[in-house]
Amino acid sequence: PRRWLTDLYRAEYDDFIDANFDSPLDLCTPQLARLVGLGAFGRLDRAVGRFLRDPRLRRVFSFQALYAGVQPRQALAVYGVIGYMDTVAGVYFPRGGMWQVPRRYAQVAAECGASFRYGAEVAELVRSGGRATGVRTADGELIPCDAVVLTPDLPVSYRLLGRTPRRPVPLRASPSAVVVHAGSTGSWADLGHHTISFGESWAGTFDEIVNKGRLMSDPSLLLTRPTATDPSLAPPGRELCYLLAPCPNLRTGRLDWDRIGPAYAEEMIQVIERRHLPGFGGSLEARQVHTPSHWADRGLLDGSPFSAAHTFAQTGPFRPGNLPRGLDNVVLAGAGTTPGVGIPTVLVSGKLAAARITGLGSRRAPGGSVPRSARARTGPTDTGPRTAPDTLPARGPIP
Repeated sequence: PRRWLTDLYRAEYDDFIDANFDSPLDLCTPQLARLVGLGAFGRLDRAVGRFLRDPRLRRVFSFQALYAGVQPRQALAVYGVIGYMDTVAGVYFPRGGMWQVPRRYAQVAAECGASFRYGAEVAELVRSGGRATGVRTADGELIPCDAVVLTPDLPVSYRLLGRTPRRPVPLRASPSAVVVHAGSTGSWADLGHHTISFGESWAGTFDEIVNKGRLMSDPSLLLTRPTATDPSLAPPGRELCYLLAPCPNLRTGRLDWDRIGPAYAEEMIQVIERRHLPGFGGSLEARQVHTPSHWADRGLLDGSPFSAAHTFAQTGPFRPGNLPRGLDNVVLAGAGTTPGVGIPTVLVSGKLAAARITGLGSRRAPGGSVPRSARARTGPTDTGPRTAPDTLPARGPIP
């Protein structure tokens, strides 16, 4: 299906990912017919099944729908674009760890004159009429502003705005995850950067997480070993890794994570030991467990690090917009708004927010307010994969 995934990506990127929406009518572009012809609005698992008979391979090209908060059998085939990024364009890892991405952005911003206040909590937006005139921090500092970009998840952004937009269908969060971050004395030379360990159950696993609010009875897990790509991330003779298990969010499953979190993390470790890495648990000399309660404490929607699910009613122009009503010069960015969840799309959301503020490729509204253009473009797009000098290809086996 690699050719189909590539065609899908090329047909949807410019007009449906890297674009601002003000109305569902903005979907009516020449590429819409192309997407229809590619079967993008059918179901993802059926679309993949047209090309692959082996159920294991079908999982490899469809499990990514869970990143978008939807089961593969219910997800639109348009979300095969995530599989394109995983399996065709390639996955790249920044030297020094993922935190180098925001660090480098901050360096460039500082060189352009930006200043940063790390560890400062924003308490409120100061308003005058229909505009934000400043941001007040928890320690009382007032920072004047011409425009504000809010990047927290939706609950925090809406609290600062003072209102939650009305929706015909209530906002639905993606499933959450339990993550074990660990330092290990083990050595697994054959273990790739990413290993996806599927259980025997498939549809039942998604049903447990998404609909029944239960933990997986036959877990499918992601084991990531960044030191496979960048050994400098750990001291000599040590490995850095994390283990992720999808789980219900706090609305779907009201579980006592303070009580069950450590035990469930231990169960995840035992599953990996049985399937792949004997002695894995005994090699861990440091660990930290994050659960849905952890994500909720940081203001994430229903305790999910994946924000709003990409259901049909929460996709494209139907997703929470980046131009909230009530304040003309406030824009949203991040996973909860357009275009959606994931590091590439969150970075695109920043481009879209900048386009709203600067009016790039659009008419600026009178009075210096944020332009509400139908299609605020973000500039030329290079759709080909690229390896920057400060990244390393991170490809690994998928058992």
